[in-house]
Amino acid sequence: MRKRTLFALAIAATVVIAACSSGASLTGKTWQLTVITEKVPAFQGVVPVAQQANYTVTFNTDLSLNVKADCNSVGGTYVTTSSGGLTITLGASTKVACPEGSLADQYLAGLSSASSYTIVSNELTIVIPDGWSLIFK
Repeated sequence: MRKRTLFALAIAATVVIAACSSGASLTGKTWQLTVITEKVPAFQGVVPVAQQANYTVTFNTDLSLNVKADCNSVGGTYVTTSSGGLTITLGASTKVACPEGSLADQYLAGLSSASSYTIVSNELTIVIPDGWSLIFK
């Protein structure tokens, strides 16, 4: 019985450590957008590899963030919860008119509506209510 208890505690500790490390991995890297998905209206935008560097987000350890939305730079803040909740508040932004076909407006709307996130295999998914998601690598 004691071996089973120790084994169960070891598994629980591993799960807790993995959960904590996945939250910590949100910071310390620049995430590049690869896909925007909306359910209403139905839309899926795959960001070409050559343009992924134009749609980035960096979550800093001081709870600030830096966003590149095509031709504009945006600052802001974020808050996470232990259960994977995510709230993003966008701040000051440059106001350059982006070229036709830019995903900047949708991208920023998605970030500012974020409700949660997951990181699996170095892929960040930000979930937005109403069936949206932003996927980063």
